[in-house]
Amino acid sequence: MFLEELARTHTEGRRDYIYYLAFGNARIKNYDLSLNYCRAFLEIESNEQVRSLEEYIKKQSDKEIAKGMAVAGGAALVLGGILGLGFAMARNKQKRDKK
Repeated sequence: MFLEELARTHTEGRRDYIYYLAFGNARIKNYDLSLNYCRAFLEIESNEQVRSLEEYIKKQSDKEIAKGMAVAGGAALVLGGILGLGFAMARNKQKRDKK
């Protein structure tokens, strides 16, 4: 919040404050906000360091999305296995009860 206020009020250091905001938000895995700060910086001036930070953020964001999808897929497989086992046990119990 302090850096955001400085970026708004001090025009001479704005580009530095915006870079630190982008970098800091990337470090705490707040990728959406970090990308917004990178874009804001690039509107002020073109900078290779900020472009590479933007690429890094996009890659990390994609990795986080892939991890989330893998966890969700694994949970779906576990749930499917439990349901399948439950149906098999119920069917087996019905067969035993008929005898």
